[in-house]
Amino acid sequence: MNINATLLGQMIAFGLFVWFCWKFVWPPLLSAMEERAAKIEQGLKDSEDSAKKIVEAEAESKKMISKAKSEAKKVLDNAKSQSEKIIEDAKNKALEEKERIVGSAQSEIEKEVVNAKKSLEKDFASNVMSAAKKIISKEISSANHEDTINQSLEDFRK
Repeated sequence: MNINATLLGQMIAFGLFVWFCWKFVWPPLLSAMEERAAKIEQGLKDSEDSAKKIVEAEAESKKMISKAKSEAKKVLDNAKSQSEKIIEDAKNKALEEKERIVGSAQSEIEKEVVNAKKSLEKDFASNVMSAAKKIISKEISSANHEDTINQSLEDFRK
């Protein structure tokens, strides 16, 4: 056996092996590696996009929370002002009702006083007449001396 022929045979076999690998094995391996690299690259881009979206979502949620807080504060302030207005209106209505009731009571009292005075005047006049009749008996009659009695009553009222 000749070393040169073996070496030459091995070189030809190796060349054929390299050509076979280059032609049939290497392209699918390269395409698989490129495909895998593309998937990895796309995954990295997607993860970066997701990280950006998360940051944007956090910022948006903070804005929404602050907006909700400000709206809640506005609602509370509005409710507080409305409750104060309702309380003030109720106070004003209560004061008006009080004044109406007091005025009504005062007018009722005045009517009662006037009625009491009239009743006292009538009672006084009849008592005076009765006393005068008893004292003078038949000499004074109410028809004859009505002007004198009315004048006495007017003096009494003053």
